[in-house]
Amino acid sequence: MLKLSLTGDHHNVDMLVGDIYGRDYETIGLTSNTIASSFGKVFKKDIGKNCVRREDIAKSALLMVSNNIGQIAYLNALHHNIDRIYFGGSFIRGHLDTMKTISYAIDFWSKGSIKGLFVFFNYFS
Repeated sequence: MLKLSLTGDHHNVDMLVGDIYGRDYETIGLTSNTIASSFGKVFKKDIGKNCVRREDIAKSALLMVSNNIGQIAYLNALHHNIDRIYFGGSFIRGHLDTMKTISYAIDFWSKGSIKGLFVFFNYFS
């Protein structure tokens, strides 16, 4: 799934703020490229000529899960009154889109007061 997502374009399946408002929604700090609804465009796609690519679905699913991880991590940090969240593991190591999305979600929900940090160990050196 991670490999498929590298060539996917989530804009083909996700409904964005710009798709709804035609621009940024500045009142609450959302850019036009912010995801408003994961897989929100899929219902408009005709099976056949406008078929959704597997790569696009993989990218959308990855972003959806990463955004959820970021929000859940933020809520736990808020509950436990901590300002740094550390992530590690082989799932996200070297996968920039995942790290960026988790970081963005934490930054958005916390209004910049909580940071998501990524730690990786090289066991073979």
